[in-house]
Amino acid sequence: MFAPRCLLKAVTGYDCPFCGFQRSVWALLRGDFVDAFMYNPYLYIISPYLIMVLLCVLKVIPPESKLCRALYSRASIITAAVLTFSWWILRNVFDCLSIS
Repeated sequence: MFAPRCLLKAVTGYDCPFCGFQRSVWALLRGDFVDAFMYNPYLYIISPYLIMVLLCVLKVIPPESKLCRALYSRASIITAAVLTFSWWILRNVFDCLSIS
């Protein structure tokens, strides 16, 4: 299986928020929930939001619905960004602490 290298990790040596995301999705597709969680626990937090946004983009859910408006709201986008940034910092801090 071809898996592209993370450019941020290659340059800095630090994991990006989505490092392990592809392996995590593959583990989920195999039904291996524990491995999926171990590859990237953030998948379980952000996936519902991303799936709902994708359904709005694909117009499976009407774009004018309250749900799509809520997903596209400033508060939702800022919350997703803060969660992603927080996960990025925390995973690297814990990795540094576990090495030393």
